Amino acid sequence: MTRCGTATWVGAGLLAAALSVSAQELDLSTVTDAGGPAEADVTKQMEETRGGDLKVFTAVTDEDISTLEVGDIYKNNASFFKVLKVNRKGKKGGKFSMQRTSGENNPARTWTRVSGLGPITISSRETLWTLYRAGGGIMHPIALSMLLVIVVGINGVFVLKRQIHCPPEFIAAARDALQKRDLARFKTLSAGQKGLLGQVCRAMLAESEDAGGTSLDEMQTRCEMQANKQINFLKIPLKTLSVVAAVAPMMGLLGTVVGMVQCFESIAFESASASKALTLAAGIRVALFTTVAGLIVAIPALIVLFLLNQKLSAISSDCEIAASKFVHMIAKQTGVEKVGA
Repeated sequence: MTRCGTATWVGAGLLAAALSVSAQELDLSTVTDAGGPAEADVTKQMEETRGGDLKVFTAVTDEDISTLEVGDIYKNNASFFKVLKVNRKGKKGGKFSMQRTSGENNPARTWTRVSGLGPITISSRETLWTLYRAGGGIMHPIALSMLLVIVVGINGVFVLKRQIHCPPEFIAAARDALQKRDLARFKTLSAGQKGLLGQVCRAMLAESEDAGGTSLDEMQTRCEMQANKQINFLKIPLKTLSVVAAVAPMMGLLGTVVGMVQCFESIAFESASASKALTLAAGIRVALFTTVAGLIVAIPALIVLFLLNQKLSAISSDCEIAASKFVHMIAKQTGVEKVGA
């Protein structure tokens, strides 16, 4: 009798435990799969979140997203995003597009599922394009500045060449003509020579309109004026680089300040919490992208400016030495006080 009673109580206990497990399973059916929040809670959170401009963002990841489907909802940086299109997916990663349905913050790297069949969390891989878009509208003038630095740098490499402005062949031929007292040949050589030295040499033998000739001082003055004119013309791209190097960091700082203002405004009406701190940190991180971009433009601009300045200084120095020798050779052959054309 005692054994039977004991067995009865044990059986009753096992039955109660089984019923308890069944009840728990029934409770779990009220939430989404894999421990996600209830659908009603998700809808409530999305309704409480301001914004939702339906802007589309593209994400690339190296994680397994083989279960990701169109319509899955993810939360990222206090905003809600709906999977709009899956370009490619697999166990080694893929690419997908998300539409911002609630909230105003741009997405960060980590996506947390709130509804659907996709992975619970997805860490997207940052690309240059995603970083560019995260910086906002101020990134466009910064990108144009970078393009300007590249164009001016390439142009400077081809324009500021010693072979163009102070070619050794022309210097040798002009010296030979002056040694033979052949001013006509020197004038012909100068007329066909491009660049800085050619311009200066053409100014040497220019006739004075008021006196049919030229003194040595006047000839030197004309050479200096022509040289300064050409050098100032060659410095225009360098001045452009100087402006870009100064303005690019300022534009980056402006983008950072604007981004931080927007970040603070987006969380101004939220209660203090850990998620609010994470949202703030993510927003500031995105805002700082513009400062980084501005420095990325300014630093190469300064380097290119220094190198081109050195090239121009070397060319100017060589042309000045050659022109000075030509002036004294002409003065010696034709007389110090008067030089005819």
